[in-house]
Amino acid sequence: MSKIENQSIYGHYEQLENRVTAALLQILKMGGTDFIGKVISEIDEIEFPSSEINITTQEKEDKNVYDGMLDCSFSFRVLVESKIYEDKIDPIQLQGLMNNAKNPNDYILYITSDNKKPQLLKDQNQKIYWANWKRINEILTDLNPNTEPLNFLISEFEKYLDFLNLLKFISPDQRVQIAAGSWGEPVALKHGFYACQNNRTSKASKYLSFYNNKGIHSLFEIIAGPENDVDLSKMNCDEVKQYLFENEPNYSSNEKRQFYRLKLLNDDIKIKNDFIDKNGNQSAYTMGVFRYTSIDKLLHAKTTKDL
Repeated sequence: MSKIENQSIYGHYEQLENRVTAALLQILKMGGTDFIGKVISEIDEIEFPSSEINITTQEKEDKNVYDGMLDCSFSFRVLVESKIYEDKIDPIQLQGLMNNAKNPNDYILYITSDNKKPQLLKDQNQKIYWANWKRINEILTDLNPNTEPLNFLISEFEKYLDFLNLLKFISPDQRVQIAAGSWGEPVALKHGFYACQNNRTSKASKYLSFYNNKGIHSLFEIIAGPENDVDLSKMNCDEVKQYLFENEPNYSSNEKRQFYRLKLLNDDIKIKNDFIDKNGNQSAYTMGVFRYTSIDKLLHAKTTKDL
């Protein structure tokens, strides 16, 4: 268990889900009991008692860890679980939360990036409430008392959600997935596929682009995949065989990959990177995790800020 007052707005957690949850809980703590009650009541009809509310992050109970908890003298609790990717409700984790929420005044609040309430949450009879990050941001903005430092925290939280692409809902047939591509783009252009780290989290997308050489220069249609646990050495594909011969002659069948088959649509895109980090220095547009935009924005963008 980690008391929220010991965390900065972005937290000190490695996982992005924990960071964004810690940032939200910091805002709620700063806003106080009345503000928390108003925020929660906008999500659903949960009425907080008029007494002090304790806020904790990374709460562990009966071997189940959830991202946050709001409780009032142990007689009223809201267990908070957050997801920053779509369709990521874990039924085993959900069951663990339901087992912990066994008292009449226990509630579960899921915050996800889904456009609508996930079916798995709809199927439950317990007091399970849901909102997406876009709705949470709207509630905070509408209820913002414009007093410092709460106004600042809410403003910075919106920037953070936007940076994580949690405020934009793009349909899969309009979504472009952008990957770091110093290695991937040349392979895609020559061999028509993209093979990356196995089991990487991604959103359903129709298109794929790469950030490479300080910009975005090509656009592909994803015609198959992503498929996990792919052994490249066992694929009956001339392009993959040629790639392994030229680039990875010592490839091991133990090195499973996530695999996309691609169709080149445009190799003359000219989008320059003008992404600036929090210190005002130019930074790579994407590192480690995929970023996303819409096909319309990509086709009209001049710089990465336009995405």
